[in-house]
Amino acid sequence: MKIKKQAERLETFLEDEFKKKVPLAVLPDRSIVYKRFKISQNKQSQWCLRYLGGFDIDTFRLKTTAAIAAKHYDRSSLVKYNEVKLLDTNYWTAAVDAEIFKYRYDNTKDFDRKMLFLCRWELARDKANHYKSEITRMFKAAF
Repeated sequence: MKIKKQAERLETFLEDEFKKKVPLAVLPDRSIVYKRFKISQNKQSQWCLRYLGGFDIDTFRLKTTAAIAAKHYDRSSLVKYNEVKLLDTNYWTAAVDAEIFKYRYDNTKDFDRKMLFLCRWELARDKANHYKSEITRMFKAAF
């Protein structure tokens, strides 16, 4: 059938276009290059957004948020850039809180404190999942 052949051609065309159009290049050292920006990990295990061969712009906890921020910084959309930076910080804070409360829940003997840590762990985990989904949504929209 001609429709099947055309559908297959369209599918391969879209896959080829996607391969050509993705503006992120991953280097062997796990760093990312986006246009004139490089995102690489520093000694503190944070992701630095910097100009290629130039100065550092900012640091992020997640590589994904650094890539989104690079796109907004390139477009001079500083409101969106600051939103991404805040989202990165909020996600990291919630994720660390969730880990702390989970550890305290597992290692506490007192029942009342155990229930308190369980509640706090669930709240922090839900916040972290919310921020994670927001970051995922922003990444899909940006790239």
